[in-house]
Amino acid sequence: MSRDDLRDLLGYTEWATARIAAALGRLPDAVRRRRDDSAFGNVHGTFTHLIAAEWVWLERWLGRTPPGPPEWVGSATFDELLAQLDALQRARAAWIDGLSPEDLVRPIAYRTFAGAPHADPIGPLVRHVVNHGSYHRGQLSMRLRQLGETPPSTDYIQWLRSRPAAP
Repeated sequence: MSRDDLRDLLGYTEWATARIAAALGRLPDAVRRRRDDSAFGNVHGTFTHLIAAEWVWLERWLGRTPPGPPEWVGSATFDELLAQLDALQRARAAWIDGLSPEDLVRPIAYRTFAGAPHADPIGPLVRHVVNHGSYHRGQLSMRLRQLGETPPSTDYIQWLRSRPAAP
């Protein structure tokens, strides 16, 4: 996978997450935190999980082994989540810019939270992050509908169509 491929996939993810974040930001905090039967307890929890998972994967790509989710998972406000997301995206862009051609093909060694060792090339790992984000953005879109809101389109083709035409 090339550096441009990484930027494309992660650029799409960032665009789609920004669209969902904007829709969630229009909800009162009490509604985002209202208990529901989702895996993460509420809209805020699902959005937190989406951002925390991307943080965990970036940490692994940077050669670090986080023992669990980041400390802010249990306490971050919506605005703090947006700040974490912004910092994560800036750090990820800098990481991509620093990758050598060798980095793009070498396996990245990491451990799961359970301690199991794995090593995978960056391409499949980035695809996993993109897929994981799409899954949870879909959950958030469904919750927005259940709350009487119209969720934004986050389809990849919409992102492609929203970009300026190449010269």
